[in-house]
Amino acid sequence: MLRCSALIAVIAGAAISSAQFTMATFADPSTTSAEPLFAFDLAKETLSGGWDKPGLTLITPGFTGGGQTENATFTFSEVALTFVIPGIYRMGPGNIKFYDADPNSPIFTITFDSGTFVRALGVGASKITADNVQFSGPRVPTGLSQETFSFSLANAIQNGAIESYTASFTSSATPEPATMVALGAGIAALVARRRKA
Repeated sequence: MLRCSALIAVIAGAAISSAQFTMATFADPSTTSAEPLFAFDLAKETLSGGWDKPGLTLITPGFTGGGQTENATFTFSEVALTFVIPGIYRMGPGNIKFYDADPNSPIFTITFDSGTFVRALGVGASKITADNVQFSGPRVPTGLSQETFSFSLANAIQNGAIESYTASFTSSATPEPATMVALGAGIAALVARRRKA
């Protein structure tokens, strides 16, 4: 019994520690900085974005059934920024919505309470990350935790008070620990039964 309990703990621990997986991702769909995905308004201290043209392939390995959506579009709601130090801003709450052919029905929605916008000041890359992230959508699995996403921003162009960027995207999540412990216990029970047989 002790040996079986130890096996359950090892399997469950291994499952939990290695369970982080990619939910959805896309490569930069823009072929030129003239077609940006994000705009940073230096005067209003806001950040907004989106893509409504062909060319964005949303790859969704974490969705139920996996797959991808060709010519996906997305919106990134305008968020307020608060200056922290040069190149670092805190973001207010917002959401990101991805769509396929139906612009009224998102296939993937990301909401967040706050986040960080890192504006590269001549060194490194600009980046968007967020806190208290939640995923939803018709093919998004239930029982997720530790949802995260990031946009890597490139090709910064400044035109007056507006700085625009192209971008690539990735998101990930972890199944809830209770789900992974139950899975580990099930595997351990199966192993114990096979040893008795």
